[in-house]
Amino acid sequence: MKKLLILLLFIPLLSCNDWLTVEPEDSVTFVNYFKNESEVEAMYNGILASMKSVCMGTQPYFYISIDADNVGMYYEGFRTLDPFTYLADESMVLDIEWGEFYNVIYLANVMLENEYRFENISKERTEFWLGQAHFAKALAYFRLAQIWGDAPIAKSSESIEPEGKKTALEVLNEALREAKLALTLPTHDKLINANGSKITSKQYASLGTVNTLLANIYAWLGGLTHEREYWEEAERYASEVIDGKCGVYELESMDGLVSNVFGANRNSRETIFCIDNDPLDVDRKWWSELKTELPGQMLMSYPYTTTDEAAIANIVNDSWDEYVKITVETVKNIYPEESDARRREFWFELGELTYPVYEYDEETEEEIEVGREVTPYAHIAKWRDVIKQTSEEVTSWAGEVVIATDGDWVIWRLADLILLRAECRVNLEMATAVNDLNTVRYRAELGDYTGSKDKESLRREIFDERRRELFGEGQYYFDIVRNGYWKEVLYGNFTTLTDQDVKNGALYAPVGVGAFTKNTLMTQNTYWQWQN
Repeated sequence: MKKLLILLLFIPLLSCNDWLTVEPEDSVTFVNYFKNESEVEAMYNGILASMKSVCMGTQPYFYISIDADNVGMYYEGFRTLDPFTYLADESMVLDIEWGEFYNVIYLANVMLENEYRFENISKERTEFWLGQAHFAKALAYFRLAQIWGDAPIAKSSESIEPEGKKTALEVLNEALREAKLALTLPTHDKLINANGSKITSKQYASLGTVNTLLANIYAWLGGLTHEREYWEEAERYASEVIDGKCGVYELESMDGLVSNVFGANRNSRETIFCIDNDPLDVDRKWWSELKTELPGQMLMSYPYTTTDEAAIANIVNDSWDEYVKITVETVKNIYPEESDARRREFWFELGELTYPVYEYDEETEEEIEVGREVTPYAHIAKWRDVIKQTSEEVTSWAGEVVIATDGDWVIWRLADLILLRAECRVNLEMATAVNDLNTVRYRAELGDYTGSKDKESLRREIFDERRRELFGEGQYYFDIVRNGYWKEVLYGNFTTLTDQDVKNGALYAPVGVGAFTKNTLMTQNTYWQWQN
């Protein structure tokens, strides 16, 4: 037990290559580990700890994916592609770094390269943990390619040689290679931990998770290259999951979606992959406001983060562009059909919510309520369960405050995959694309899609449906890039990008300063070299 504790303490200090700013350790470090399955599991727990940053960190895409009329003065520069916002002091708002991504790759490599040290563990169980490691590597490389495009491919956990970047296509192919090595994993209902207990967490990979990852990688390749073979492979892997060949996944009812997928129940057959969010992990958070983990949570306010009606008025009267906000009109334009159940379930009293209006009374020298008005702004209700901090020691003067949403952070769910398959099918000109679109519409209490079914019209409708269904879940920017709609739906400098700008990496984040510290072969994306 003591050596396990020591190993876990040192995991954050380890990294994949010298160009990640941390010195690597050689294999001798692990000569006394992997003596049983519990120690292998402990190493994988280190990977799980870094997985959140790979899937959700506040990279530029996070702020571009805030689908709102106003994203606040601090974040506006991200969705207008303002160079100062991205590059000044390595961004004043966030760190554009990939260290945690390579930490996942490093730890996965350690597991894979030390397989020969595993003791007292069966071949079947060895294969299980190696499959988890391959999935983690695949996911990290996929996300690197999505966010930064070109990126290094690590040779091994012991390599200290500088590494130049590989093209985005090479990085994606590395992700494909690793993901396919994880296809040996069982379905989710058959996942077992080192103690022989059933794994219920969907942060662990299963056959369904791996196939979903492969579908996403191939769809991204299809969007980048427009080559038919990639759409075909994406459609095939998505179908494996949707058709029940990789375990049981089912769409929730409309109200079950909010409570079971996004809420505290944390138990849904619609969820394919998520990041565990345990209330115990945040019980000592010191900040006195909601820590948003998904873009849509930036729109959370009344009545989930506060029940003070003044908060509604503050958003209405904001003249400093401080609040992230979306108008009722915009929400209704996104959801144009009045009978769409997502108007009701995803938004709080849409177009009906009122707030008090006050006037100053000179005689009493007090603010007096003189009436009520309907707020022009919408308040999201997709995440309703929250974690409150009540410890005065932690919150000090703030009292009881909301510090996080109470629910797992969902990365992929079945409705997402169904619509991704619809996108693949429309690019393949398959008539069944509309069937997938209708499947998601039915859950939203809508009838069949009756609009134009020509390829481009249907492709845009599927994109719009993904915007409606996955609102705020972090997919929006990647959907825009994959479909090539940045000039149509984004803002500022995005609307004037040339084909050469895009080829030079304008749609990717710039490489962070930390990547250059010890790596003489590192180069900045061409587009960002000219933005300094």
